[in-house]
Amino acid sequence: CTAVKCPSDSEGTDVPTGCTCDAGFSGSITASSATPFFTGSCEAVACPKDSSGKNVPSGCKCLSGFSGAVLAIQAAPFYTSTCAPVACPSHSTG
Repeated sequence: CTAVKCPSDSEGTDVPTGCTCDAGFSGSITASSATPFFTGSCEAVACPKDSSGKNVPSGCKCLSGFSGAVLAIQAAPFYTSTCAPVACPSHSTG
């Protein structure tokens, strides 16, 4: 028998030894005795509040008026975000 490789959007040696979802993806992969010999999946996490983009793995940018960054990680919530409102310049309001 040949061990099944980890599916797309996950990493590891193979399914029997364990697969972990890539950074920015949520889910789990478990070995199974039926084709395709694993269950579960890894789904891309949506961009967090105060940012926009397709999803975390594809890249999120802070909205206009915010500064910071969104980085993909492997632990829940599968991203870190430092997007924060930019202060109004001196002699202005808003």
